[in-house]
Amino acid sequence: MRCLLIAPLHFYQFAERVAKGLQARGYDVVLLNEEYPMSISGRVLGYFFTPLIRKTTFTYFARLIENETKFDLVVIIKGRGMSARLIQLFKDKCGRVAAYNYDSFKRNPAALAWFRNVGNFKTFDIDDAENYGLSLLHLFSDAQPQRDVKKRYLVSVIQRLHSDRLQYACRLAEAVPQEQRFIFLYEWSKLTLIIGFLRSPVLYIRMRKYISMTPLSYTDAMRRMSESEVTFDYAFPRQSGITVRCFEAQSLGVAILTNNRAAVDSGVFDNGSIAHLSADADPDTVRRLLADLAARPPKPKARTLDNFLDELLDDQSFQRPTPN
Repeated sequence: MRCLLIAPLHFYQFAERVAKGLQARGYDVVLLNEEYPMSISGRVLGYFFTPLIRKTTFTYFARLIENETKFDLVVIIKGRGMSARLIQLFKDKCGRVAAYNYDSFKRNPAALAWFRNVGNFKTFDIDDAENYGLSLLHLFSDAQPQRDVKKRYLVSVIQRLHSDRLQYACRLAEAVPQEQRFIFLYEWSKLTLIIGFLRSPVLYIRMRKYISMTPLSYTDAMRRMSESEVTFDYAFPRQSGITVRCFEAQSLGVAILTNNRAAVDSGVFDNGSIAHLSADADPDTVRRLLADLAARPPKPKARTLDNFLDELLDDQSFQRPTPN
């Protein structure tokens, strides 16, 4: 059984992890990008000139389908370069088609042009699932529950810098003594560092000792998080889906303080294990929220890649291969 997996190849290792999960289920996986040309210029076209990138992407995949052995399954993750015409080609020439949006339509409006053409389209965004009548599919975590962990911190903030994350990190730093917090903020390029500094020079100066141009390894990040009573989660504005960070915390038995009210109201997490932090919360409010969360530590509960794939491919019409 052959699977064509189409996903953004620049988004951490998400596509590679899904590919390995499908391979473990017996699929021969071909992994390709969501839009072509696959270059900086292609990403710019996809962002600003979506109709044009749809045309070039259609040409690329049409040639691929013509020259390749038939695919039994096509899985599309996000799919900015997809189009209704290309979805129809996949349905005509391949087996089943499944699609998943780990963003909201507000942040990924390109999917609005074709999502209705996929019979098995799922979203991580809680509001989109309700507003468009779609199946809700939560993300997953690779974090493994750890035994005999000594709690060293009241709160951890481990994030890549973008949006308002620096402001929230500063608010937590102001509310919690230094010995009770672990803050690591990753700035991924000199260009983003310069842009961020120009936008918020005072914040960058105040928080400079927490900002690094070298990322923290996944193992170290999970260790630091597991040593925390609470970790902070930040969700992009204009989306309501539950982030991977929340499921990592859940796997490690760490409580969650988040700017995402939808995650708090979702019912996914145990009562008392997650709380909402508003952008204008004062230090006393921050300390009270952290104390309440720390007083009721959650039990570790893992949501795995297998859980995710089971739900992604739960259409009964899918023919499943025999795992190796």
